[in-house]
Amino acid sequence: MNVTIRTSMSELKVMAQKALEAAGGAPGLERDGAFATVWHETRGLDGLAMLVRDLDALSGLPTRIDERIDAGGLSALVVAPLAIDLAMVMDIELKVENIRSPFAAVAYATRRARDGRWFRLTWDDSEAVAAEGAATITRTDPDVATVLTIASGEGPPPAILAPALTAVELEKRCVHTLNDGLFLAIDARKVLLEAANRVLVPASEGSRSGAGAEVDDNE
Repeated sequence: MNVTIRTSMSELKVMAQKALEAAGGAPGLERDGAFATVWHETRGLDGLAMLVRDLDALSGLPTRIDERIDAGGLSALVVAPLAIDLAMVMDIELKVENIRSPFAAVAYATRRARDGRWFRLTWDDSEAVAAEGAATITRTDPDVATVLTIASGEGPPPAILAPALTAVELEKRCVHTLNDGLFLAIDARKVLLEAANRVLVPASEGSRSGAGAEVDDNE
């Protein structure tokens, strides 16, 4: 039986950001990773499970050689923001190798897909097209691919034949979550909370007395 607990989106964002920080995510990328976690989770795309699975793959930076990036085994939660921006600015088809959880890149592509800019992401037998702030997806499950290809352009976006998830369906899921609340698997939430509480704070009487406390949803 999958036991869940109701959690606000703001609480998940705070926990995710702190967990990414504690795991060694580069400054700024912890916010990006939290954004992607919430984006996927609110659309029923297992954002929390993806972050928990990748907690050991968040520290470090990828390397670039021409139109290829070697992620070095890092999660797309921290690599995709850099790769998406590079593909957009240089207007090239970019291949990211040795990447974990390439599906996470969909959130970033959707965020950047505005004002006529589109992104096409392919990994293994999966594909996603992001345009005008929304995404259409066909994907394999589980997400085990290690190579992600990013193409970007302007104008009418490429079409996906027989998508598994349309932009309309994904946004319906998001609205449903906003109306009814976010329910997280309690075991995965516990792992994330424990990771978030590893964030180092300056030593003081207050920090010592509060060590190990749960994340405050009002932060």
